[in-house]
Amino acid sequence: MQNKIKSKKSRASNVGWICVAAAVVCAGCSTEGYHKSNAAAMSMQTAAQEVRAESQALELTMEGLRNLVNEPGADLRRPYKHFSSSLAELVVASNRTETTGKRMEERSAAYLQAWDRQLGLIDFDHVREVSQSRKTEVANHFEAVARRYQESQAVMKPLISYLQDIKHALNTDLTSPGLESMKGVAQNASDNAAKVHVALDALISELSNSSSRMSSIAYQQARPNQQGRQGQEN
Repeated sequence: MQNKIKSKKSRASNVGWICVAAAVVCAGCSTEGYHKSNAAAMSMQTAAQEVRAESQALELTMEGLRNLVNEPGADLRRPYKHFSSSLAELVVASNRTETTGKRMEERSAAYLQAWDRQLGLIDFDHVREVSQSRKTEVANHFEAVARRYQESQAVMKPLISYLQDIKHALNTDLTSPGLESMKGVAQNASDNAAKVHVALDALISELSNSSSRMSSIAYQQARPNQQGRQGQEN
């Protein structure tokens, strides 16, 4: 009797595992096609948000450096600590942006692989050719966006390194003459930061537009004046 009970439990367990496996397979099927497209679009939208956060962190860092060099006040330690903490946050934002970019490339590649699988299911040559042409167009766009993303991060890294050098130099020479000697260096950093800002702004716009084009869902965002009115009404 006990052996029969164990046998029934074993069969029930096997059935349970089969159901779980079937559910996993079905879940994998449900992520094909436009689901992959939406995932790629969402990753681009997330990347745009991360780049925007990185750009804001850069602006705060440069503001901290300008205040430190030009208007330090009586206690030089306070603006120096503010500049240092802002720079540390910029490093974190830059690393996060780099990680998000890699995830975006992974989502884009997964979408193109799903597209290839769907192409294999199309019978009529004309339909397949049209879809293949669109896939090539989308793949080229993905590649262009990824390249611009990588280029923006490539110019950010040396700028951060330059700012860190300024921080190290002032760490041992946090004096009025020391700040005076760094004014030219700080201005050079500011000029380079302005160029990086232009590149980041262009990247944010391209990522947002690409996300809208790739998604099967139309995301609507309230305009700034609408958000202000909503805040007043609430």
